[in-house]
Amino acid sequence: MGKVEKIGNLILWGLQGFLVFLLIFQSSFALPLAGIGHLHPLILHLPIGFGVLLLGLFAIKNQLPSFEVLAEFLLLITAIFSTFTAIFGLFLAKEGGYEASALDWHQWSGVAVSFVYFVWVLLRRNLLVGAGLGFIALVIAGHTGASITHGEDYLRFGEKTTEITSESVVFEDIVQPILKAKCESCHNDQKTKGALKMNSIANLMKGGKHGAIWKAGDALNSHLLQRIKLPMNAKEHMPPLGKAQLTPDEITILTLWVKEGASFEKKVGQFSADFQKLIQPTAVSATTKTYDFSAASESAIESVNTPYCTVYPIANESPALQADFYVAAKFDPKTLSDLSQVSEQLVGLQLSKMPITNESLNQVSKFTNLEKLNLNFTYIDDEGIAQLTGLNQLEQLSISGTKVGKSGVSKLLAKLQALKEIHVWSTNLSAPDLAALRKQFPKVTFDEGYIPKEETLQINPPILVNENLILKPNEKLTFKHTLRDVLFRYTLNDSLPDSLRSPATKASIAIANYAKVRILATKPGWLVSKPIDMRVYKSQFIPSRINLLTAPDPMYPAAGGASLHDFVLGAREVKGVSNYSWLGFKETDFDAVASFAQPAQIHGVTLSYLERTDSDVFPPVKVEVWGGDAPDKLRLLATVKPIQPKEKNGYSPRGINIPITGINAKYYRIKAERLKRMPAFVDNKGKGAWLRVDELLFY
Repeated sequence: MGKVEKIGNLILWGLQGFLVFLLIFQSSFALPLAGIGHLHPLILHLPIGFGVLLLGLFAIKNQLPSFEVLAEFLLLITAIFSTFTAIFGLFLAKEGGYEASALDWHQWSGVAVSFVYFVWVLLRRNLLVGAGLGFIALVIAGHTGASITHGEDYLRFGEKTTEITSESVVFEDIVQPILKAKCESCHNDQKTKGALKMNSIANLMKGGKHGAIWKAGDALNSHLLQRIKLPMNAKEHMPPLGKAQLTPDEITILTLWVKEGASFEKKVGQFSADFQKLIQPTAVSATTKTYDFSAASESAIESVNTPYCTVYPIANESPALQADFYVAAKFDPKTLSDLSQVSEQLVGLQLSKMPITNESLNQVSKFTNLEKLNLNFTYIDDEGIAQLTGLNQLEQLSISGTKVGKSGVSKLLAKLQALKEIHVWSTNLSAPDLAALRKQFPKVTFDEGYIPKEETLQINPPILVNENLILKPNEKLTFKHTLRDVLFRYTLNDSLPDSLRSPATKASIAIANYAKVRILATKPGWLVSKPIDMRVYKSQFIPSRINLLTAPDPMYPAAGGASLHDFVLGAREVKGVSNYSWLGFKETDFDAVASFAQPAQIHGVTLSYLERTDSDVFPPVKVEVWGGDAPDKLRLLATVKPIQPKEKNGYSPRGINIPITGINAKYYRIKAERLKRMPAFVDNKGKGAWLRVDELLFY
């Protein structure tokens, strides 16, 4: 035992020395290996277990002839692993994403645990006191750590479940509990992964470093749902691997909630029938169809669910299943084939906008109990649809936006006696074709959408693909459309695009610097879309550091100089909630220096600022750019004077480009002078205005 104890003591001394070294130089040391800090939550259970065992050992002290030897050994092991835990905790803290004050409490309480056990290893006396103090330190460190990981209210006792009725508020009673259980542990006041907090409505509305986390009415392009539906092994999948995952029902609830407007006030009874069936299946059980086939096993349903295909019962206690596919770029034909495991129970299949071809319909034809099939905007035609003549239970078919024509529809309807409704908007069916089909099949309803008389339909506006409107080097502004062969016309100078002569693109636009982009969609035979407007920023050169030379007002500190190049645009303020995305200057002017690792021959600087004169926020009256190879040897490169507003206006983020020529420098200093006397059209005329900035970009 003496030799083992000697080795253990040497290890403990070495670890304690290393821990002290890290504490002294924690602001400057670099991680020895990416992700090494994630060992902290794995090993922290060892000192907890050993510490509890050590304290419990005193209860049977008189029954152990070798008590002293065993207690000293346990004390040594506890000290070693508590020091290991503290070291890996410092590594994890370096990876960022935690609120500073909460992290400080946990860090020092964790260090205290290792020091307490280390001291008692040296003293070798009063082991009960050492075990007790160590246990108390463990409880404190454990509590502060759990508060960071799970939120301050992670200990919940006697929590009541809420009965869901048609009067229940969907967000408060259904959506928020899901977010609290599956998301809030990594996105709270103490731990803010991705600069996102999800512990209140105000924080949810602010979003994270990628902006808003959902788009009301657009589940497909909502950041939250995209992350949730990524493959489990994907780096950006949420919740991360190892955390409790959302169930298929929870994913469907969030999807339908966003799709139907993401309201914080709407009640269950105000949502669609599909949503109410999922939430209150018993409320619609009286109208639910009965089936004579047995239910699929839970394991079979679980195995066919993927991040991009949700399979779920159509009603409570019903064996019938619905399968919905999402994200065309992630469509896997194997997932469609895997549905054969539940082919008997599958009555609904949603494949809209998926890359479904004639070959894919061979697999679909095997789902013989299908009642509803959505093939809108897929690549099928008359030859492919002929494979569906064996779906004798099919009641509703959607083939809008496909190349299916009269021949395919006629052959299909002749075979499918149960078909009651078919959606055929934007197909190869002409008006005479539809008239003939209606006459031939009078019991079938043909939905051809809105067909105007002597007028042309207006095409929908373009859909923005980029999640962030601050474009990084080599990144372009990208658009898409639900229709094929759409041409986009755009301008970069705030003028209205001309549908014939303005620059055109089918997908993307190269942006040189800050611009107000206006873009519309065009397609032969359609009226041009309404234009969409956006302010787009471009960063071609990224500085290694930006230092503030003047301090911002305490009300708007943001993240200091780091917030000027974090690629996160300032968020709209929420009443009663502090806004940490804007740097605000009230008594001093803005003054900052950007440093590059190597001299950069930039062509200009963009300053992003806020204009909101109804809250005394005005543009700078003058912006200067200085440059040179040393911070104390800079020369004036350019001066601009932004246009000042002439009337009250609301929230309006803006940018100004300051062109520069003829210099290749490592340091660039930007000074922005705030308005000292506000004009007469504001309430506080004659007083000094606010200056708020959020990004400093170099192009």
